[in-house]
Amino acid sequence: MKRLFLALTFTDPVKDALVSIQPKVGAGLRPISRQGLHLTLCFIGKAEIEWVYQALSPLQAQPFSLLLKGVGQHRFSGRSVLWAGVTPCDGLMVLRQRLVAVLEQAGLPHDTKRFRPHVTLARCKQGVPQSRIARFLKQHEAFLLGPIRFDAFVLYSSDTRPEGAVYQCEQIYPLTDTDSPILPDSRT
Repeated sequence: MKRLFLALTFTDPVKDALVSIQPKVGAGLRPISRQGLHLTLCFIGKAEIEWVYQALSPLQAQPFSLLLKGVGQHRFSGRSVLWAGVTPCDGLMVLRQRLVAVLEQAGLPHDTKRFRPHVTLARCKQGVPQSRIARFLKQHEAFLLGPIRFDAFVLYSSDTRPEGAVYQCEQIYPLTDTDSPILPDSRT
């Protein structure tokens, strides 16, 4: 079984813009790798990948565009993440609802927390000076990028390592009226 999640991935220019606002590495602060920048749609967890392929194969949803807007911080258990905000749109919310529905129908695990779309930019351990975080939040509060068009979502596997998670694209699903997934090529 693999640790799986569904996400939207970004083009190189969008990743460049996100990297440009990431805080720099510092004591207790670790920016997400350029390769790791994505918008999680649904965390599945450990599951048989073949079952996930089968569950997602009939899913249909339309392409859509969204905006990345502002930055913020989520705190939990003495740690926090710094993120770029996502302005929810109908296309994003419909896709998320359909993904959850097909996973539930197939009896597959999935995250049941409230969906708060965002792009994680950095992880902060306890002890990162709040002044540094406040400076980052103030400096990038007007961040705006988009509209960004999405024509597909991705099934990723995740391998957690001490230096950070490593993501592998397992399958790309087009956002069209067809139900044929596109297999990733060797460049992904």
